[in-house]
Amino acid sequence: MTMTLLDDAPRQRTVLLEIARLDKAGQVVTTERLSSALNMPRQNVRRCLLALQDKHLIRYEAGERQSAHIQLSGLGRGATGQGAAVLRLPILGDVAAGQPTVAEQFIEGYATRLQDVLDVHDGDFLLRVRGDSMIGVGIYPGDLVVIRPMQEEPHSGEIVLVLLPDEERATLKRWHRLNGTVSLGSENPQYPPMILKAVDVQIQGCLVGHIGIGRARRTPDYAPRGR
Repeated sequence: MTMTLLDDAPRQRTVLLEIARLDKAGQVVTTERLSSALNMPRQNVRRCLLALQDKHLIRYEAGERQSAHIQLSGLGRGATGQGAAVLRLPILGDVAAGQPTVAEQFIEGYATRLQDVLDVHDGDFLLRVRGDSMIGVGIYPGDLVVIRPMQEEPHSGEIVLVLLPDEERATLKRWHRLNGTVSLGSENPQYPPMILKAVDVQIQGCLVGHIGIGRARRTPDYAPRGR
């Protein structure tokens, strides 16, 4: 595969090559970074990104309240000589494991080679844990949790990422359905379950696994409750 697909689109070629350069350097690719590096208005960069996406050379995804996710596709990696892709999961910021706080939806970096130790899929993402409500299952402040997006109802007892009603707050809790309500439970007796109407809770994903950070383990001893 050569760059002939972009022979009539030099600006798109320039953007694609800059994406490849940033990717090779291990940097997060953002519209702002491309605009600054290429001295190109962000609106023009976005047009190029949409065109490159239509040509299946990149993956360009932007959801509400989060920065765009820009990566080379397999075709794009071949076109720019990047070789085979390595699965990279975005780290999107923090999630509460205690009193719920806002989950900041921006990509702060990428983690690679997790598929060697966890059953990760394309589309999964990571969040950094704040708070100590899940230490009973070994999830400590500062750890990274791998989340798989989901829309369907979780199984009772699953650990899930949910948005709380009427607030942009995300929290990691154990899910239990109680007819028309749900109980969002912690793994720390200091935090009572949160009982909410099921229709008011927005499910963001389920826990796939987590990565412990050594320094995060400096927490008072805790004997987990039986369940």
